[in-house]
Amino acid sequence: MNIRAIAFAAAATLAVPGLANAANTITFSGEVTDQTCSAVVDGNTEPTVVMQSVPASALNGSIGKNTGETQFTLRLTGCAAPTDANEQFTTLFQATNPTSLGNLTNTATNGATGVALQLLDAPGGSPVDLAGGAAVTAGQIILSSGQTSTSHDYAVRYVSEAATVTAGPVLGAVTYTLRYE
Repeated sequence: MNIRAIAFAAAATLAVPGLANAANTITFSGEVTDQTCSAVVDGNTEPTVVMQSVPASALNGSIGKNTGETQFTLRLTGCAAPTDANEQFTTLFQATNPTSLGNLTNTATNGATGVALQLLDAPGGSPVDLAGGAAVTAGQIILSSGQTSTSHDYAVRYVSEAATVTAGPVLGAVTYTLRYE
């Protein structure tokens, strides 16, 4: 999936609620760019990052406890190689249904309670605050001069949003867009 398609899909997702209320209006959003990269996460265009199972006891006791960090890689391939200087891409993440603490809501049927998923800007990095539902910047990806591919590592982990966490499945999702600078 190329960057323009990813950006269009994200823009369409953002625009749909507004369009439902706008009579006889169609809004189109796109971009013409010199760059033609394709993006994949962990080698897949429609990825699922499988996280390790963790015990509820590792999250019980207080809000904000975290465990089970899992790394994933966003890779750009097939890019036009920059000739004079490095090129920069901005990654934007957006949660469909974020928690009030800025994490990804557990949407699993009969899922664990008191727990959410927290996106990190790098392994061991800072949490990405997804509160409010707007797309937020989470890292820069640099394409070095003469190169046609590059990557950036992110991470996700379980985080308690209540003092008591119950066992069950955990499922969350985030959309991403890559913006060529």
